[in-house]
Order: sequence, then structure tokens, then C-alpha cells
Amino acid sequence: MKNNLINILKLSCIAFGIFILLRAVSELLYMHARAFIKVDGKIYIVKPYKDTSLKTILEQNGIAIGEHDMVSRDTNKSIKPFQTIKIIRVSKKQKEILEQIPFRVICSKQYNSNLRKIELQKGIEKSITKTISEVFYDGLLHETIVVNENIRTKKLYRLLLLDKNGKIEKSYDLSKTKNIKMIATAYYPGDPLAWGNGTVTVLGQKMQRGIVAVDPKIIPLRTRLFITGYGYGYAGDTGNLIKGNRIDLGVNNVQEEKAWMHREVTVYVLGKSDTY
Repeated sequence: MKNNLINILKLSCIAFGIFILLRAVSELLYMHARAFIKVDGKIYIVKPYKDTSLKTILEQNGIAIGEHDMVSRDTNKSIKPFQTIKIIRVSKKQKEILEQIPFRVICSKQYNSNLRKIELQKGIEKSITKTISEVFYDGLLHETIVVNENIRTKKLYRLLLLDKNGKIEKSYDLSKTKNIKMIATAYYPGDPLAWGNGTVTVLGQKMQRGIVAVDPKIIPLRTRLFITGYGYGYAGDTGNLIKGNRIDLGVNNVQEEKAWMHREVTVYVLGKSDTY
């Protein structure tokens, strides 16, 4: 019995001794072990301590952590021997991008009674302003986030001048075209009150629907026009009574002339041209 007790005490002492030895070896290894911090393209070799937080070690090595930076370990905890801590620098930039959506036709109408074929289109144009945030990881673009999006829709009219084959010769955005409010009258081929008995214009052109008389001080001769309710017009004539914001529209007959007497119209000034 006595021998058994002695053997148990011996084994206990040996076990305790081994424990103490392992603990001492562990502490020794811990004291000489190193950990690694990877940041900004560099590797910092640091000494871990059980009672020292990662935050403190970073401060000791002059490594600052930004608001958005990512750290692979909680900075309030200590680090272990041979552990590698990775720090990703995260930066954000905001910018605005303007995206234009091409003109889309809602409805259109063609006119071919005045000198040449034209098409009036009603449509919408969209512009999208996006506020985006670009997120960079260590200087490289990681993702793009749309923060805000503002869509603006604008209704507008577009006038197309068409050639004989119906192809677009020229396009005008009427929202950007100079326009004048004018009082209209009308005259017709053979009108006895018109210059040259209403058969030929001051430019020597044949009097017909689409030729209009203007005050050259307001609208120069040989100017292409678009008149609301009337259609395409060409400034090819003048008149003694056509002064200031007055326009005399060439029509087909006396009935049309009466219908156009003293009507308010909007005249869009498209530009000068030697031809219709």
C-alpha cells in the first residue's frame, strides 16, 4: 500500500514537472515568436504580447487606420505568434455622371403642301444624372455604387426637312430655335393688292403657297421658316404694309386669305438658304 502511494506521488511529480517544463518552453517560444502585419505593400514583423492589443502594436509601429480601412483582426484584441494581419486601405470617391437618352418620337405629321416636304415630330428627351460612389481597395477600383439617380424628361418638337426621296436633309430642335410672335395676314396668286399683281415675288420667284412676305429688318429675305398652323415657309417677298412683327402668308385662294386674316402665329426662324 505504501509503495503504491509512493508510486502515485512520483507520477504526479513527473506530470507536474512535465507541465511546468512545457509551460516554460511555451512562454519561451512566445517571447521569441513574431507576428506579421501586411499593409501598404510592406510587411511589418512585430512581437506579440498576450496583454497588448493589436491597436497598440499598430500605434507603436506608426500604422494609422483610416475610417473605412479593413483589418483582418479585431484591433482591441491581442495577436498570436506567427499570425499574419492584413490591412486593406479603403477609399471612396463620389462623382456625377450625365447620361443622355436620345430623342424618342411620340407622334409625327408630314406636310407637303408648302414648297417642300417636312415632318414635325413631337417627342421626349431624357437626361439621367447619377451620383456614384467608387470604392477602392488599396488604390484599385473594387466596386461602383449608385448613390442617387435623377431623371429629367423634356417634351420637345423637332422639325425635319426632307428631300424628294423622303430622307432627312436637315433637322431642327424647335425648343432651341429662335421664334417670334407675329400677326399674320395672307395673300394668294393673282391677288390684285399684292406686288406684281401677286404672280411673282420681289425675288423674282413664282408666287405660291409657302412663299411669305416679311419685313427684312425683322426676318431677312431667303430665310427658311416654320409657322404654327401654316407649316413651312420661305421669306421670299416683302410688302408695303408688312412692317415690324407682321407676316403675309402665301395661300391658294381668297377663301384661305380670309381665314388667315389677323391671326397670331409663332414664327420659327430656321436659317438662311438660297433655296427653299
